[in-house]
Amino acid sequence: MASKARTTARSLGVIGAGFCIALATATSAHAHYVYEDQEVWSNTDSTKCMYTYAEVSHGGRGGYTKTKGHAGINDLGIGACIYPWQRPAGNLAAGYQYMKHNGSAWYVCRELMHGVYNTQKAGSLTLSYDFGVAPPCGGGYYGTKGVSAVLYGGAWNGKNAPVFSGSHFIEP
Repeated sequence: MASKARTTARSLGVIGAGFCIALATATSAHAHYVYEDQEVWSNTDSTKCMYTYAEVSHGGRGGYTKTKGHAGINDLGIGACIYPWQRPAGNLAAGYQYMKHNGSAWYVCRELMHGVYNTQKAGSLTLSYDFGVAPPCGGGYYGTKGVSAVLYGGAWNGKNAPVFSGSHFIEP
């Protein structure tokens, strides 16, 4: 009889552990994020280039946006450009538009598109914002339109090629 009780207790323990794992994985969607990373500029011989990374996620439940501009090879090691390509202060720029879908079209919910530059010599510049516990424009589908640029040859390169992260549902 004691053996049967131990078997039942073990079975309940395994079922309980399985339930806890299922619960943990069912709520792990809060850690989910969507991103896109694309080359937005390269010089004529492709020795120098600029990538823009755009991301959207739940963050602290109310949404999170991230844009990263990186000169040279992207974070995944993809690209035919030299790496690292360190740029002087003020030679990298980044911005974002936090977009929301209203059921028929995308519109700008929040944005920071001007005045963010690297303050010291760097190969990348990251701009991110966590909107806290409530989505700034109510629940729904959000996406990040990121833009980055590098000052090279007297011109800002990459600024006219925004990258869209893709969409992600943020609960109200």
